[in-house]
Amino acid sequence: MARSEFRFVVDGVDLTPEQQTHISNEIQKAGLNALTVAGAKLSAPVTVGHTNPKLRPEWYGLWVIDGPLGAELGQKINDIGFWIQR
Repeated sequence: MARSEFRFVVDGVDLTPEQQTHISNEIQKAGLNALTVAGAKLSAPVTVGHTNPKLRPEWYGLWVIDGPLGAELGQKINDIGFWIQR
């Protein structure tokens, strides 16, 4: 399974927590848009992440997990009841 990682680093600028959250949200949107623009073929994508560094800091940001692992994680999420049929 291939993995690509992209980072955006700001150094030397003091940002408030609100600014950090806003920038993180915008970067997440840009990353998802970049997958579309690049024509990435995703089979079973699951996106995981958040912008609150107090919650699971290793998941800070956005992870797009696809393929067998994405399908497995998606099924586990459904199994524990986060999925609600509308």
